[in-house]
Amino acid sequence: MVSAAAAALLVACGSRGADAGRAPDSVVTIDPNPTVTVASTAPATYAGTLPCADCGGIVTTLTLWPDTVYRLREVYEGKQRQPSVSMGRWRVDAGILSLETDSGMPRLYSRVGDDTLTLLDLQGKPIASALNVALVRAAAMDSIGEVVEYTGTFMNEGEAPMFRECGSGQTYPVLRQGDYPSLKRALTAAKLPAGSGQQVIVRGRFMPRPAGTAGAQDRAVLRVEKYVGPAANPNCR
Repeated sequence: MVSAAAAALLVACGSRGADAGRAPDSVVTIDPNPTVTVASTAPATYAGTLPCADCGGIVTTLTLWPDTVYRLREVYEGKQRQPSVSMGRWRVDAGILSLETDSGMPRLYSRVGDDTLTLLDLQGKPIASALNVALVRAAAMDSIGEVVEYTGTFMNEGEAPMFRECGSGQTYPVLRQGDYPSLKRALTAAKLPAGSGQQVIVRGRFMPRPAGTAGAQDRAVLRVEKYVGPAANPNCR
């Protein structure tokens, strides 16, 4: 069991990115620490089991992309079978990696060498615990492609379906597969002004762009498995 003091420092459940300003996709070097570059931090996947106050541990997988988007998978051992997946923006400042969350309190990690991220407390201080608080770089990238709920703005301008995910503010092409027809019908029925989009909730997964389709092959696409309905999240980027 984890002490009450240690429990206060544990990873919070279900956090997602909050609006703190979108970093440009063309970022190459993160200031003010010129020795820490995007290339040295991402793309990469970091994994480990972090402490949990009321479960066996939080099996954590964190994947960082060079466009400063992160995707986070968490499984609470003994409490849930399905993973929780969230997205948002990350940044590095003075050697500390910060994950923006919708709680307004970022998750903080320090970089230890090139391959380890160590969880910090809410003030950015080391956690005094005998339990594991480290995520280690995996040998291969994990794109975290489970089917989960995502909230974002769906647009279909010029018959080019796009989805702007709320937590990260990043825009992704939408495949005309799965439950895409329901999503398109909902947008048409909304009768919105030209050039605008509809905020929606979908169950879907991000996946590599299928070979032979137009667009940059290194950009993920969204496959919608189920259109859940309209959304109203004022914190969307």
